Amino acid sequence: MSRAYFTEDQKLARLTHPPRWTIREQTIIQETLFDKGYFVNTVSRIACDSKWHDALQVKREDVPQLIEELFRQRLTFEVQAEGQYNASIIFCYDDYGATVISAVKRFRKNKRNGGKL
Repeated sequence: MSRAYFTEDQKLARLTHPPRWTIREQTIIQETLFDKGYFVNTVSRIACDSKWHDALQVKREDVPQLIEELFRQRLTFEVQAEGQYNASIIFCYDDYGATVISAVKRFRKNKRNGGKL
């Protein structure tokens, strides 16, 4: 490795990227995934390129199925672990909100809990 990973302080110093998804698109994504049995928050996170990107904060236990669904829809993302049993799915190629909305509408229901929260 030629250089070290960014520390949390270095990540926080670069607040230049406004979120690409609108508030309305974020609400649609959250409601659609909630109806399918996933508890999701839309957030902004820093990816490995040290730039801000739109992301989904999800429960860690839902990550394997969400990864499978995102692979089925051919979306590129990265996953970052967070505290309190959460993880972030970061859309590192800045997909438009409409693209993500059309993808999550085709997701299957959550296998855990029979698709109910």
